[in-house]
Amino acid sequence: MKEVPDKNSTNGELGQTVLLAFLGFASTLSTAVVFPNIGSFVRDRFVLSDTEASLFAVSYLVPHVIFAFVWGAVADRSGRKRELLVIGYIMTAVFHFTLPFVDEYPMLLLLRFGEGAMSILGFSLVMALAVDIAKKGHYGRVMGIMGGSIALGTTIAFPLGGAIGAKSMVLLCSMGAVILLSCAALAYCFVDPRASIRARSLREALLVLRERPVLSIPYAFTFVDRFTVGFFAVTFPLYAASTFGMDAAESGRLLAGYLLPFSLLTMPVGRLVDRIGGLRLLLVGSVLYGGAVMLVGYVSVSGLLPLMILCGILASVMYAPSLWLAAASAPEKMLASAMGGFNAAGSIGFALGPIAGAVISDAFGYAAAFLAAGITELLCVAVLFPLLRKFVPERGFPVAEQAA
Repeated sequence: MKEVPDKNSTNGELGQTVLLAFLGFASTLSTAVVFPNIGSFVRDRFVLSDTEASLFAVSYLVPHVIFAFVWGAVADRSGRKRELLVIGYIMTAVFHFTLPFVDEYPMLLLLRFGEGAMSILGFSLVMALAVDIAKKGHYGRVMGIMGGSIALGTTIAFPLGGAIGAKSMVLLCSMGAVILLSCAALAYCFVDPRASIRARSLREALLVLRERPVLSIPYAFTFVDRFTVGFFAVTFPLYAASTFGMDAAESGRLLAGYLLPFSLLTMPVGRLVDRIGGLRLLLVGSVLYGGAVMLVGYVSVSGLLPLMILCGILASVMYAPSLWLAAASAPEKMLASAMGGFNAAGSIGFALGPIAGAVISDAFGYAAAFLAAGITELLCVAVLFPLLRKFVPERGFPVAEQAA
């Protein structure tokens, strides 16, 4: 059983969990507000195709893949997670504030790349710190809280970002930068400064997947899940604008219909995972979610909101178990590296999602794009089902010990 450091009355386990959840919520909100404005801020402004405009999202997500393992390994080796967390928030704020003042698309992509490289530092470390303070047997609850708070940040970001961005991108990005700087101040003042257990070497931390191969299962699921989310974040607003004439605010409200139940239900589903296990939830949620995503391009405008709500509910049913499995399988000395790998896998999916969505929609239409996204989810279940049956117990928590 992992030892959890004693906390004083101010920075107890619950207080630290709530603080980290708020940091995850606020930092996600501040950076996600730009996504609903890809149509006007990027595609229309620079006169681009959907595929070219999707590079704006890709340039933010590719550095997540490159740096997630690296930052996690550095944090595991140094043990100075709080200091790195503060640096990540400050640098992300600088890049985010600069975005509206760039008039050349290649430079805008470069700035977005820099923002992505620094934002994954904060995101990975918040998740690793949450695992640090989780008690054995309660990973589902803690990771459910974290996953729900991060999803809630995205939920609010889409309608808020669409509404404010339609009036002023300078105001929108300035607001995001202020939120990020506030996160840096909160992290510096209140995150527990005591170092967690360190990896013996940077190389050891980087090789976390070889140390614990079972991590490849949640990594694969989060890759595919975030791949489909990339369709919703980038392809869906373009689809709504082109097919139904919606502006960023209107499509943002529809996306909130997907993200709100997802964010609100992730925490209770996480508690359910602790009680009954996550295997059935992961499999059933993934299959039903894949089927629902396949229908997005075929329903009428009146059916979009109910379908988006259904997708959000099913997304929470599969997201909490994948988070639980990653946290439970993480080696004691490589928590940041393991969660960095989880985030990297998700970021690869999120980066490829908009590209695939744009390419397929340009060639075959938007309905075909969402059909492909749903099929990908079903294929993931089919391929990984044998491994899940072999390595993951339906009940019982000691995944990490079994995988050692």
